[in-house]
Amino acid sequence: MISAKTISQTVEKLSAQDPAQAQALVKQMSKEQPFVLAYLLASSENERFDKEESEAFFFAGVVVWHLMKQKPTGLRKVTEKGLTHAEKANEALLEKMASDSEGDFFSAAEAMALNSAEPEVLRYITQALMEDDEGNPDNAPFGEEHLGQGFLHLKIVLDAFVDSQK
Repeated sequence: MISAKTISQTVEKLSAQDPAQAQALVKQMSKEQPFVLAYLLASSENERFDKEESEAFFFAGVVVWHLMKQKPTGLRKVTEKGLTHAEKANEALLEKMASDSEGDFFSAAEAMALNSAEPEVLRYITQALMEDDEGNPDNAPFGEEHLGQGFLHLKIVLDAFVDSQK
């Protein structure tokens, strides 16, 4: 399991990158996980996230990929089939989150984290969408209308990574 300390260090490291380093990282991701990269980009566009939401969503997706690369079991390439499987497994969650309020969302996300193969990563995803860089929920990068969708798509990516390691 990935620890909160590892997540914190990874977020700090990736946040400190200059634009050229960030571009190189995306290029590396396109070679190592092309389907995940395409999924993140398509999800952001399909959900019509605004600029701030898109940036937070994509950064969180890159963090999840980078975290999963660090696991001792290694990281296998996520396939289109693996992402489709993770989407189908989360369909009921999609329907529920479409009607949840922000408070309901937070409670549901916490409950999911307890049962997750990577609970700290799921907590990170929740915080990345619901709090700004200083941990302030009043200045969250995601609006309530897109919060559930952003979380769902990042959870699908995490689930696909976890499934690829089995």
